[in-house]
Amino acid sequence: MNLAKSTPVALGAIFLSAVLPVQADTVFGVYAGAGGWQQELSGELTSSSIQVDAEADLGMQDDTNKVFYIAVEHGVPILPNLRARYFDIDMDGENVLSRSIQFNGQVFTLSDQINSEVDFSQSDAVMYYQLLDNVISVDMGLAVSLLEGSIQVVSASEAATADFDEVVPMLYSRVRADLPFSGFWIGAEGQGVTYEGNSLVEFNTQIGWESRVGLGIEAGWRAVQLELESFDEVDSAELDVTGPYASVNYHF
Repeated sequence: MNLAKSTPVALGAIFLSAVLPVQADTVFGVYAGAGGWQQELSGELTSSSIQVDAEADLGMQDDTNKVFYIAVEHGVPILPNLRARYFDIDMDGENVLSRSIQFNGQVFTLSDQINSEVDFSQSDAVMYYQLLDNVISVDMGLAVSLLEGSIQVVSASEAATADFDEVVPMLYSRVRADLPFSGFWIGAEGQGVTYEGNSLVEFNTQIGWESRVGLGIEAGWRAVQLELESFDEVDSAELDVTGPYASVNYHF
């Protein structure tokens, strides 16, 4: 065998095997995933005149809730790629009050046994462009998020609920680095906006693995930070939801 002639051929074959899948994804690719997010809620909220602490007053407990996403990428330069995502935050709390609190016009007094629930969902539609698509990929675009939820506090004699429902546009970005010939990758993703005293920032860090048939797994850390002012029936809120997550992904 002539090593001088065979080496460029071998290197070319390796290069094409690495590049062709990327080019095929650029033409058309679908990504989908479903998993769970272990959530810890902390912060304060107001729906009257007194700030209520999510942990100290409401006794919110950690819980695991679901996350879904699907993305479609194509090779049409002018049109953005599309990504849809849904996650929920459904957490319960139980506590005996060590002070009197007020929530949405109702007073809950010292030593009251209260039960509380935070029920929140976010549905995202993301339009993005791939600024770089190779071993390292970079996406940037615009996300439009539908936020829907309610916060409920109940005692033996009183009940109060604050609802909110809002559509929020946000900037979106994502970076991913593939580790060649291993199937492993690492990445980070974020979106956020600040307006009129309100802010919503989300980010997550990721590590994943994808098999040759497109089935893979992903794990990381996800965080949502909300600062709300006069947001429907919520007068103000500063809430953080953080925790690890894991999902099963499929790419075809």
